[in-house]
This record gives sequence, C-alpha cells and structure tokens, in this order.
Amino acid sequence: MADVAGVVNKDTSMAARLVRYANSPLYRGVSSVSSVKAAITRIGFDAVKHAILSLAMKDVFTTPFISIRDRMEGLWCHSVAVAAKSVLLAAHFHHLNRDEAMLAGLIHDIGVIPILLKAKNYSQLLERESHLDKVIDLLHMSTGKFMLSHWNFDPVMIEVAGNSDRLDREPGGSEVDYVDIVQVANILSYEGSDRHYDASVLKRVPAAQRLGIELISGVQEEMVESGDEDELSVVLRTE
Repeated sequence: MADVAGVVNKDTSMAARLVRYANSPLYRGVSSVSSVKAAITRIGFDAVKHAILSLAMKDVFTTPFISIRDRMEGLWCHSVAVAAKSVLLAAHFHHLNRDEAMLAGLIHDIGVIPILLKAKNYSQLLERESHLDKVIDLLHMSTGKFMLSHWNFDPVMIEVAGNSDRLDREPGGSEVDYVDIVQVANILSYEGSDRHYDASVLKRVPAAQRLGIELISGVQEEMVESGDEDELSVVLRTE
C-alpha cells in the first residue's frame, strides 16, 4: 500500500482527486480523510485501480482543438452524469461493484472521442451536426470496444463500450450486469433534455426490465432526495 501511495503522491492533482473521492458519498465515513494512504485504506486496495482510472478519465476527454472543444466537454458532462447514476443503480445489486459501475459509466461513450478528433479535419461534418451524429451513432460502439481492447481494459468494460446503445441486447442470463446498469443510467441521464426517453420506452428496454421498473423509480427518487448524484458529479469534474 505504501508503494501505491508513493506513486500517487507524485501526481499532486491525482492525489487530491483520490482524497476527494474517498470523502465522496461512495465511501464517506464518520470523519474525513486527508492523506492518500488514508484514502487508499478507506477505498480498499482492490478498488483503487478502478478509482484512479475513473479520476484520470477527465484528461482523456480534454482537447486543445477549439472546433470540437464544446462537443468534447458536452460528452464529458454526459459521461459523468451516466457514471453517477450508474453508481447509485449498482448499489442495489450486491454482486456489482460501485467503482466498476462508475468507470463503466465514464467509458461507455469513449469511442466518440477519436471520431470527434477525426471530424475536426472535415468542416462539412462540424457544420452539419446531424451528419456527425449519424457517424457517431454508426461507429462509436465498435470504436470504443477496439480502444479499450487495445488499452487492455477489463473485458466487462469492453463489453460496456461495445453494447452501451444496443437497447435490444439480450445477454442470455437474468443477472444484472454493467451493460444493463449503464444502459438504464444513460436513458435516465436524458431526463429533461430534448433526447429524453419517456417511461413507456424505458419499460420496453430489456435492461430496465432486468433491473426492475420499481427499483429504477425508487433510485430516481433517491437521487433527488439525497443529493449524492450531484456530489459524485462534482468529485469527477473537479481537477
């Protein structure tokens, strides 16, 4: 543990993020932690890998190119919203890990990033966002799956990136998995926007049926009442 703490402490920004993460609603205890070693102790050695990957994701969504900066920032904000909702949904399933659920939410649209980076060279795509959206819809899942495979991510994360928008997916088992969690979180994240999926659509999605409509409704109420979703979002957005 001391070795891990030493490595993290070399990156001041990551060290600060990890301490904030340990004090978030995911792990908050009676008292706050103030050191990386204490943060690792609270989070747990096995969960630190997913925590650090999640906290480092903001850098992946950063670009110096002005032409796609707004799209990239919007993608990051959406990914954070899905991650926070994924955590709260996963907390109701003992076989799922909340840190993995958060990471799954953050990487579910990772395949959009190289498409945006490529699109910056094609003004016709940037000027007609509907055309860019069609390209993204067509390619982002296969691209995300390839990226995470190349980066040696866990197979469950690769599965999420490759199936996040396949709402007709039938995994062959009844047990809820991270793809189910992210698909439902993704749908809920559009509430109040022009892409909002209404309740009738949610009821027809196999992932939502596996989670249970009543459970989802209860978690939605929990999100509003507890404020935990907002706190988790702030932790992920803060550099």
